[in-house]
Amino acid sequence: MRVLPALLLVVGSVFACAAQRSVAGEKQPAAMDAAGQNIEVARLDGKAIYLHNLNYDPERRYNFELHAMKVRLYREQKAALQQYIDQRLLEKEAAKRNMTTGALITMINAQAEEKAKEVEADKEIIFQEFVKKMQRDFPSFSQRTAAIKPPGPVLPGNGTGSPFIEEIKNKVVAMKKASCLNETKEAFIRDLRFQSHIEILLERPRLLPLDLAADDDDPWRGSKDAPLTLLTYIDFQCPYCKQVNATMKYLLAKRKEGIRVVARDFALSSHPDAAMAAQAAACADDQGRYWDYHDLLFDNQQELNLSSLRGYAAQVGIDTVQFDRCLEAGSRRGAVEKDMAEAALAGISSVPGIVINGYYLSGSPSLNYLEEVIADIENGHIPLVEDMPGNG
Repeated sequence: MRVLPALLLVVGSVFACAAQRSVAGEKQPAAMDAAGQNIEVARLDGKAIYLHNLNYDPERRYNFELHAMKVRLYREQKAALQQYIDQRLLEKEAAKRNMTTGALITMINAQAEEKAKEVEADKEIIFQEFVKKMQRDFPSFSQRTAAIKPPGPVLPGNGTGSPFIEEIKNKVVAMKKASCLNETKEAFIRDLRFQSHIEILLERPRLLPLDLAADDDDPWRGSKDAPLTLLTYIDFQCPYCKQVNATMKYLLAKRKEGIRVVARDFALSSHPDAAMAAQAAACADDQGRYWDYHDLLFDNQQELNLSSLRGYAAQVGIDTVQFDRCLEAGSRRGAVEKDMAEAALAGISSVPGIVINGYYLSGSPSLNYLEEVIADIENGHIPLVEDMPGNG
């Protein structure tokens, strides 16, 4: 019953937005008054402040939030539906085995626990794999552990490690064990689904269309005149943006041609170095080395202080004097803020965000889903939202 009050609030906001629509841009006040869009919202020292002065479009914002609610409701319903179907499948399988559903679940859990015990036997191997992954994903971590890497394991694994290291090992193994438990249980359910005829009639929502397109001066890679443009809104300190960057590079390599990836900035205020990193990348773009610098920032996103940003400029081989001058003067601050303002006006409030030929995808989509969206667009269909988000 909690959904009903939320829906009533949304319905109420429809009428409020219909009465108080605004548009971006500097239209003549008289024309806006006639359209009911030039709403006075405050006065400062007797001077009127209008809604359109705020670079805020309530109709766009409403459409964005309404779509987000539709997607949330769909995913809640899909999860509840899947849980219901899985329960029926377990009951059916239990009856086939002439046992109670509870007994079947106990048996599945016991099998999962037995398999998870194997994880504990590989404790050292699992921990070394974890450290190697950390070193690969976070170069600063790699630098801190480089001194103790050769020879032998990445970190001591002979039982002589510190209590702190042992505690981390136990936590890593516990996470791996939990993952193994879930996977074993899920595999059993997947087999039951495969053996059954299941039709899901719940309709997936369509992707939200957004009026956002690349500008001529935006950095891009791929095919310049490609029929498909992937506009990516990124924050250099965002780990999911790093994930999206890797997916985009893989997609470009796989497709070879026919797509263009464009970078747009959306530096979150919660990431203290993101805005300066975005300006630094724009300064590198002035010297034609945007993508080299862009990728280097993601490779080292734990080290984006001013000194590091200057060091990366030297690494990609650009004129560091010109780069420093650009950065210190804030020459590209306006370009970064323009990207963010346009995205915010459209309704985007988080990263990563991708706009493919005018259709908005939030989060870090999987490569398979991106290819599904691209195929739909190429075939003239409106793409649908991702069923399982965040698998990129």
